[in-house]
Amino acid sequence: MDEILQEHIKLNAERGMTRKEIQELLLKSGWTAKQVNKYIEKTFKHLETGVLVRIHGIAKKFAENQVLEDVNFDVRAGEILGLIGMSGSGKTTLLNILVGFIKPDRGDVLLALNKTNHSVVTDPDTVKKHMGFSTQTPSFHPKLTIRENIEHFATLYGFTEAQLNKKCNSLLELVGLTYARDIEASKLSGGMQKRLDIACALIHDPQILILDEPTADLDPVMRKQLWQLIKEINNKGTTIILASHFLAEIELLCHRIAILQNKKILELGTAKELRDLYSKNYEIYIQTATKDYRELIELLKQNELVVNIKKDDDELVIQTTQPQKLLPILAKQLANEQIQTLHITRPTLGNVFEKAVSL
Repeated sequence: MDEILQEHIKLNAERGMTRKEIQELLLKSGWTAKQVNKYIEKTFKHLETGVLVRIHGIAKKFAENQVLEDVNFDVRAGEILGLIGMSGSGKTTLLNILVGFIKPDRGDVLLALNKTNHSVVTDPDTVKKHMGFSTQTPSFHPKLTIRENIEHFATLYGFTEAQLNKKCNSLLELVGLTYARDIEASKLSGGMQKRLDIACALIHDPQILILDEPTADLDPVMRKQLWQLIKEINNKGTTIILASHFLAEIELLCHRIAILQNKKILELGTAKELRDLYSKNYEIYIQTATKDYRELIELLKQNELVVNIKKDDDELVIQTTQPQKLLPILAKQLANEQIQTLHITRPTLGNVFEKAVSL
């Protein structure tokens, strides 16, 4: 029985459940607090594999404004974790706590290094050495050139001249700014400035790169190029934590996504897991030349595969959990119709987010 429970806890942890959530799960199953604490301390050590950062019980208050309260989640080594939330939900505050710029009122951030956990509260200098942070406001010097900026930050980490030259060249190549190395930073476009800022954050080869709204104020082409750069950095082994309000792009880029709402992490999971939490329905959109769906609607009302039917302008929208079974029925019914459009969708991350924050 002990092994079965341990495996159950492991699976829940892999889905993103925190230690506190697992404790609550056991308490609800009838365990006493003493039994739970003893068991968690015994078994939770087996769940550390792959966890690079543990955020536990974080709370932060500014004056009378409680921004964060009991924030808990883990970040896995090598992943891109996206953080989404309403404006003012505390995303930037949380990122600043992770990197050690702001001290939490309660809780801690633990970084796993060589089988030892280092606290951002009690050992911030060690944690900062392994984290890079690109904020919404650029941190480079506008009157220095691209290369001069990178050299400046490299000297802060004690690079020798030979190391500095090699590091500058590799970073310029990584962020695609070799051709512009001698341009003054103040004269760069928004996208180039963001690339330079990321280069400066990577100067010390951090294990974790934290990005706060990396594509804000960029046009769609620039955003696409920057997302590609972020993927390339991640492919080299860097764990990335980023906050962004471009939900469609977050959905495509991030391995897992955390929703920050009401001062806590409301949900955490892959885009598919988050969609499944709020709706397992697919939506089939159909538009015919006649745009007359009365007969089809009457037929579908009797079909148990159909969850809901609605008309959206000239299209008929059919919700179902099993589109592969419903499509042949639709094809047969519409055999004599001229179909102008037909496509299937799932709820987007934006749909999930809207539903989550409205509850």
